[in-house]
Amino acid sequence: MDSDLYRISLQFDPSALRLARELRGLQKNELAAQIGVTASALTQFEGGVSRPSPQTIGKLSLCLQFPPTFFQATSEGSSISSEECHFRRLQSSSQSERRKMVALATLLSRLTELLEEYVDFPPEQLSGTQMQPPSDLHDIEATAVRIREHWGLGMGPIPHVVALLESKGIITFRLLDDCKRVDAFSLWLRNRPFIFLNAEKGSASRSRFDAAHELGHLVMHSDCKPGDSVHEMQADRFASAFLLPRPSFITECPRRLSWDHYLALKQRWGVSLQALIRRSFDLGCIGEHTYRRAYVQLNQKGWRAAEPNEPATEQPMLIQQSITLLKQIAIDLPTVANKLSVREHDLRLWIDYQGHSEPSFTSTAATIVPLEKSGNH
Repeated sequence: MDSDLYRISLQFDPSALRLARELRGLQKNELAAQIGVTASALTQFEGGVSRPSPQTIGKLSLCLQFPPTFFQATSEGSSISSEECHFRRLQSSSQSERRKMVALATLLSRLTELLEEYVDFPPEQLSGTQMQPPSDLHDIEATAVRIREHWGLGMGPIPHVVALLESKGIITFRLLDDCKRVDAFSLWLRNRPFIFLNAEKGSASRSRFDAAHELGHLVMHSDCKPGDSVHEMQADRFASAFLLPRPSFITECPRRLSWDHYLALKQRWGVSLQALIRRSFDLGCIGEHTYRRAYVQLNQKGWRAAEPNEPATEQPMLIQQSITLLKQIAIDLPTVANKLSVREHDLRLWIDYQGHSEPSFTSTAATIVPLEKSGNH
């Protein structure tokens, strides 16, 4: 073990230390105190100015709960920067919270990269639909309809948004609920679109909207700097138009405030009451006075915090399907964890958070790549 730690010390990867620290939600001074070094020394480790001793590598492994090999430099594994992610609810979340979510997203993206050596994921079907940032609301509405037509969805309700995204090659994860103030974020990585949703959104209908919102970013803002409030508004409008397409929804939309009618629409379209009210207003079906009165009543009923008649939470299934497929070629979870240099306990937790329920929307399943194609592993 001492010789292994010595080798890892010589091949130390500064970015791995930062990734592990941010995943565990620790500040530099907190970690430094726990392993018995100064904050300045830790800063030098993460900056690549100096390398930790073999003994310090051992302490980092114990404190951060990663195998020592995680801190060894390799040519494998992509990293994600928070600056390239479109965050939903960016203003209310702290930098530390965002970094923690991005660290987990980085490790999940590495899991995806590893799985793709053995498993054929559904082909990505989004890049051909990308566009420049829209110039007006008409562009957004037209883009949402174009995506629906391109994917052959028609103009009716979408039964399962997450399964739809997965079937179109968009890798979708639900993240742990350590940071409830980050609803969702998305990015393109290795020419593959990724969407990360909060595992504990508290509202399945709003989580569906989050997924459609992130789809809007992937389509309209792939070359834009994240964090722009105008882009957030555009993604909201896209989500509304995608989930509630004007050609069909406008014929069903009430012209007065009827909660029985809106609750029936929620059950049919799988969209929150708040989003239905906003869409009604945007389409001119209700006026500003009715729109404001609706929100007053939503508050009075307590429905702003917890709406009734929520649909079932939609869980990603692609990663779990892939792990199951790997068992057919004698690659079990401990082997995958070892390849990623993470604890099996952590990997199992991340995968289990993707849920176990079968989707109501039939997605394109992953398939095993023949071993001669994936190479000798």
